[in-house]
Amino acid sequence: MPVYLLWPISIVLALVLFSLAVFIHELGHFVVARLLGLRADVFSIGFGPALWKRQLGSTEVRLSAIPFGGYVSLPQLDPEGMEKLQGGGEHLPPAAPWKRILVAVAGPMGNVVLALICACAIAWFAPPEATGASTEIGYVEPKSNAWAAGLRVKDRIVTVEGRAVQSWADVMTECMLAGGSNETVRLTIERVGERREIATVLDAPLGDAESGMWTIGGVMRGPLELGISEVSPDTPAAQAGLQAGEVILTVNGESFTHFAQIQERADPLAPVVLQVRPFIQPEAPSRTVTVQPAVLEAIAGEATDAKPRLGVVLGFFTQRHFQWMTDRSVGAQIRSDAAGVWRVLSALTAPKHAGERGRVAKSLGGPLAIFTILVQVIQVGLWVSLGFLRLICINLAILNLLPLPVLDGGHILFALFATVARREVPAKVVGYLTNAFAVLLIGLMLWFLYSDAMRLF
Repeated sequence: MPVYLLWPISIVLALVLFSLAVFIHELGHFVVARLLGLRADVFSIGFGPALWKRQLGSTEVRLSAIPFGGYVSLPQLDPEGMEKLQGGGEHLPPAAPWKRILVAVAGPMGNVVLALICACAIAWFAPPEATGASTEIGYVEPKSNAWAAGLRVKDRIVTVEGRAVQSWADVMTECMLAGGSNETVRLTIERVGERREIATVLDAPLGDAESGMWTIGGVMRGPLELGISEVSPDTPAAQAGLQAGEVILTVNGESFTHFAQIQERADPLAPVVLQVRPFIQPEAPSRTVTVQPAVLEAIAGEATDAKPRLGVVLGFFTQRHFQWMTDRSVGAQIRSDAAGVWRVLSALTAPKHAGERGRVAKSLGGPLAIFTILVQVIQVGLWVSLGFLRLICINLAILNLLPLPVLDGGHILFALFATVARREVPAKVVGYLTNAFAVLLIGLMLWFLYSDAMRLF
């Protein structure tokens, strides 16, 4: 594909996938409502002015200008509360409470069905390397606070502040929620089958320092291998046959675990014996290469003085997995997505640490942020895109079931009240609550839009 077409096509595909998540949600409402004999006046993908519309039976189908959302106008679901918001027509008596509950639940269930389809596709057809989860530490900077606290390569992080973690994304999330700059965080690690407690500090910002979100500095996720990311021409490394993309297994017979083993040798002019193999072919046999250092000028941002060098730039090699691609089984994928939503909601409603609510609020993104990530992951590949669509669907399902007016959970709450009390919530109360929460929701969306735009631009 030509480079100049990559972004336009990615944006179009992102719009299609995002609209699919909204469409399947509203389709759930529509299908169940029609099966129960309820009237559907409008089926709209998006809000605002209609860009395209067509009358299909008694329902007007619209494609509206603002693609981040959608609705089905069901006058019998909420005759008073949602008429103004959704553009309902004549007043109709409300449907039976049980019908309203089924219709309200059908939207989130539509998202769950689409999420299950994505999860099945990943579980059954994605290549093995597409998924994976680990909390193993791949590298610890020797001069870091983490090293001083006792963290080492190959340690596996089990808990952060008492909360179990299954992936590196979990580790980052719990560190971010645990505290601010230079605050202490408690870890449980596993080393060679033995568990121990370690306390270190949060000394590395996530994003810019003004974000207020911090993690453990000097530590990189594993499994991770160290090797050669670049070989300069006409240098001892190039003459010895070293190649970019090779993993260094040993240096002078010792396992290679820190760059200092090459960069800070006792005798900089002594020959260096390296055991290497290609990173992309872990099953390939290793080879031994002897390199005689020579005095070279600095490369790749190193110190400016000329000194004995091999002529390589050292780097890290790892198989990156996005946080929504850590699990393989269908059930584990769905549980992981749901657990992430629940973790955010619990941090907002019942924070365990000082400042946790504020930190998680700063980390949240709205439709623009979600859409931006979707555009980027589409460029990564099919399976990552399906995984993110699955995550979006589970988020939509859970958030829409919150018992708030305007959301599906609000309809369910009113219908349950009518079932238990044997009378409807007064229409004026429904109207006031719905309008108030609609204003709050619109305000929240505008705040998200501003916040997302400031981060993006």
